[in-house]
Amino acid sequence: MKLPTTRRHWVLTLLLSTGISIQGCDRDECGCGRIEGNYFDIKGISADNFKKRGTCCSDRVSSGQEVKLEDYSLIVRYSVSYFSRQTHQNHQAPFSLISQAYACTCRTNGGLGSKEKLKSFTVVTLNNFDAQHQANDTINDLLTISTASGAFDLSTGIKTDTTSIKQTDYSLLLKKKPVADFAARISVELQNGEVYTSTTESVRIR
Repeated sequence: MKLPTTRRHWVLTLLLSTGISIQGCDRDECGCGRIEGNYFDIKGISADNFKKRGTCCSDRVSSGQEVKLEDYSLIVRYSVSYFSRQTHQNHQAPFSLISQAYACTCRTNGGLGSKEKLKSFTVVTLNNFDAQHQANDTINDLLTISTASGAFDLSTGIKTDTTSIKQTDYSLLLKKKPVADFAARISVELQNGEVYTSTTESVRIR
């Protein structure tokens, strides 16, 4: 039976005022699917040499290979597990005449970062780097780090990520060429006492 005009107006007003969506609240309208967890827990680290390819990509560099300084990056990745398991991703927005596509934002695994806090992030050269940095010296001052907050000198920039770790990988760039083949040991210490270490293969940076 068709509702009178005044009654249809009253029903629509009630829906708008109570925030009830005309679409089903129990469905995942965004099609986001499930995620393992909103946060990540650090279990280890890995460090690898990479060479820039074009303007979009990077390829891993094997031991003994040569790479130009401007194309080189040292990628440090956290091995992680996820927690705060999310079983349903229903980001139901209040009723709107605007398309639902504008209201959909899917969560990603670990999208809220880590609950752990960083105490130190140290890079040590395994070979002589220059006259001031010999084998087993820290070379944080010779590296730039790319974080979620931007690019910074490693000696100071890593502090921007200490309140809570926001990302699972970092790109490190050398400021100058080493005098010998380059290999490094990366050590990460968390404020909870956990320490993780990884060593890169040796490459020739020219």
